[in-house]
Amino acid sequence: MASRKNLKKVITFVVDELATEAFLLSYDAQGNTEAWVALFNKIFSLNNEYIARVNHVEPGMPAKKYFNALCDSFNADAKALLGEISALSGK
Repeated sequence: MASRKNLKKVITFVVDELATEAFLLSYDAQGNTEAWVALFNKIFSLNNEYIARVNHVEPGMPAKKYFNALCDSFNADAKALLGEISALSGK
C-alpha cells in the first residue's frame, strides 16, 4: 500500500461492501435474525480492529513486513466473513 490513508480507505470500502452484501441477503433470508445481527457486529468490529491496527504499528517490527501481514490477515478475515454471509443466506 502506498500510504496509511489509502489502506484505511480500502479497509473501509471492503467492510462497507461486506455489510451491503449481508444486508441485501438478510432481507430475503428466512433465517435467524440474531445470527444476522451477530454477523453485522463481526463485520463492523472488523473495521474498527483493522483501522486501529493501521494506526498503531507494532514496535520493533519492520513496517513493510507488518503491513504485508496486516493485509494478509485482513483478506483472510474478510473471506471468512463472506463465507459466513453465504452460509447464513443459504446461497
